[in-house]
Amino acid sequence: MYITDEAKQLLEKSGAVGIRLYTVPSSSNGPQIALAIEEPHEYDRVQTIKGIKVAFDPSVTGTEILTLDKEENENGVGLVLTGPGSYS
Repeated sequence: MYITDEAKQLLEKSGAVGIRLYTVPSSSNGPQIALAIEEPHEYDRVQTIKGIKVAFDPSVTGTEILTLDKEENENGVGLVLTGPGSYS
């Protein structure tokens, strides 16, 4: 997984200690990967990427091709997860 400098700055500014990736059901293409700002769960795999603690639910695979970036739109500023199977 790649975290852009802009996403890292946004996480640090918000005071988040880490993020967690997990899967959610999808009606069309199987499970989608979702993102939450929360502590790791008991069975998560945890890595530190660019100084950010990232927890991966055991059901999440293929994370090496995901990118976490900052997104600005009419609703404000937030994080977006891009790549195959991401939910954004």
